[in-house]
Amino acid sequence: MKRLCSILLLAAAIFSLTGISTEAAANTSSTPYQLIETSYTVQKSDTLRSIAETYMKKNTYGPREIREFESGIKELNPWLLKKDVKAGDVIRINYWVKE
Repeated sequence: MKRLCSILLLAAAIFSLTGISTEAAANTSSTPYQLIETSYTVQKSDTLRSIAETYMKKNTYGPREIREFESGIKELNPWLLKKDVKAGDVIRINYWVKE
């Protein structure tokens, strides 16, 4: 029983130190990319696909699949899960750009 407690205590200490060092590394490392958060007012001829294609071109983080980008827009605008965009709707969009 004493040995089991020692093992658990050692495991907890290692886990704790790993978490601290990972957090510290995350706080000190700078990313060369910046998240851009914007909104867009849907125009008469727009579709979710056409909007996604336009903003996906601005995303310089790396290649993305169009369906992934559309899903990201829907995630930011949950009402898009129930209906399509129409002229006048304002949708939130985010993408990454290299600094």
